[in-house]
Amino acid sequence: MEETHPLRAWRKSQDKPLSQSELGDKLGIGPSQISQIESGLRGCSLGVAIKIVALTDGAVPLESLVATNSESAV
Repeated sequence: MEETHPLRAWRKSQDKPLSQSELGDKLGIGPSQISQIESGLRGCSLGVAIKIVALTDGAVPLESLVATNSESAV
């Protein structure tokens, strides 16, 4: 079974669960970017990551939002 991304888990756990579109509106990004972050296809900018950590009161760790690229760690 595939592990749920912390952002998706947080979004769904709210008293009134947020859609990807609603969360995107709060963050100033599109729902497709939320989808790609949650599916692990891409990370997000540091600015957006900081907004997500603040919005979720730290429930979504910064490490889960920033793409890691071992080739760029040269």
